[in-house]
Amino acid sequence: MAWFGGFTLETYNRIPGDYEEVTAGVSVVGFSSPKIMPTTGPYARMAARAALVSSENGDIRFRIDGGLPSLSSGHYLTSGDTLVLTGTQAIQQFRAIRSGETNGVLRVTYFY
Repeated sequence: MAWFGGFTLETYNRIPGDYEEVTAGVSVVGFSSPKIMPTTGPYARMAARAALVSSENGDIRFRIDGGLPSLSSGHYLTSGDTLVLTGTQAIQQFRAIRSGETNGVLRVTYFY
């Protein structure tokens, strides 16, 4: 467990092992499969069990149920917000799109 920006980040003793930046623009995007389930490196054949996601530059809409968000549908995440996803399936099914005129940048740390 660690303190992060005013809240407690519970990772259930998982190791923060990888990172990526994803741009949510006019097309729906998800996280990179090789980051979620690496095939090489120290976390090869391990699945990410949690992800810390921070949003910058622009607001987004997202879904984690396998459906696709739109400009007016899905959970709303404002620029500057932070989200913790738990569970490999939720991480794999995460999809985002910008909500407004500016692309959102998602900074993602994966925990194995």
